[in-house]
Amino acid sequence: MATNQIKMTVAADCLLENISRDIEEAMKERLTIENPEYQAAKKYGRWIGKKLKPRLKYYESLPRGLRFPRGFANQAVLLCREITGADPDIIDRRRRLVPTDYEFHGILRPYQRQAVAAISRHSFGVLEAGTGSGKTVMALAVIALRRQPALVIVHTKELLYQWRQRAEEYLQRPVGVLGDGKADIQPLTIAIVNSARKRVTELAPVFGHLVVDECHRVPASLFTDVVSAFDCYFQLGLSATAFRRDSGMTQLIYFFMGDRVHKVDQGELAASGAIVRPELIRRATAFTFNYQGDYQAMIKALVVHEGRNRQILDDIMREVTRPGEGIALVVSDRVSHCQLFTERLAAQGLKVALLTGQQTPEQRAAVVAQVRDGEVRVLVATIQLIGEGFDCPGLTSLFLTTPITFEGRLL
Repeated sequence: MATNQIKMTVAADCLLENISRDIEEAMKERLTIENPEYQAAKKYGRWIGKKLKPRLKYYESLPRGLRFPRGFANQAVLLCREITGADPDIIDRRRRLVPTDYEFHGILRPYQRQAVAAISRHSFGVLEAGTGSGKTVMALAVIALRRQPALVIVHTKELLYQWRQRAEEYLQRPVGVLGDGKADIQPLTIAIVNSARKRVTELAPVFGHLVVDECHRVPASLFTDVVSAFDCYFQLGLSATAFRRDSGMTQLIYFFMGDRVHKVDQGELAASGAIVRPELIRRATAFTFNYQGDYQAMIKALVVHEGRNRQILDDIMREVTRPGEGIALVVSDRVSHCQLFTERLAAQGLKVALLTGQQTPEQRAAVVAQVRDGEVRVLVATIQLIGEGFDCPGLTSLFLTTPITFEGRLL
């Protein structure tokens, strides 16, 4: 290899060496994004201190080259090819461990087989697939194919145990758990992000495959503090939608996890019977508010508006008493609002369950079990808790009783 040949070393991150000024400047530009916190502070007239930078840079300039997140490696190769007409020499130092003997025990739908095949052609990247597509099942099939010890990062306790249950079902092997007071590390381990962050130095050497579930929901610090510490050969990001609430940070997913390698088409999901296209019904109410940008004040007034609440309760009663209807899911942004609906629906003789963040994990698990067993007709829950990744068959109708500002929560 010529001494002036561009080379790229790939491990936990990437180091691009022997690059021209043109390549360096182009890389820096693409790895710099607007800081959404700075933009929000500027927009709403909040104080901007010295530490709040207008732009965030995801690279490090070194005397011998440029260091940057591993997920951007393919884009770096394309950029070198575009400017120089040649690819850099790749020095691959990613970690491969002794292969596991996992086998996948399940049957994939055609679109799932297509997704798994597409993912398997890449060593890292993002799968974008809507709710109901079976992302967990597809990821478990990929874990079995890649045959490396795998760590799955989730952001809620509900997902922690949901993943464990599915993994035990489809791989038929013991599954470790890290989080919720547990620290059982196995060749396949499911970990809550904050617990993984605390033990990242210990975890990185023992896994050859990192999976990040709902990667558009995890905090930006996960990528800089956790993902960037892993030099594992394989990485997979899972997302129902690739955009984040702080939309300027969407690029972080691709910087750290890699390009989108496959997208499951919503039309294909519907055609296969995996999901059902919803019927959207909008209800006009008598609630009015002189909105002046005070969103919290508006929500506070909205949830106590008696006429609007009565109208919602009437709609719920009408729906759940129709012949053949399943379980209704009622969501609100306020716990007190959820409690009000629970009490009034129970007073009408309905079997109602309440799910909020104020309950213990055991209590929430018991509620979900009741819903799955068909013991309730109405599940009332906070939007924050239900979020992405909530998996509960039998739900046939959804009542959104407060506004939501991020489309990803609805998906």
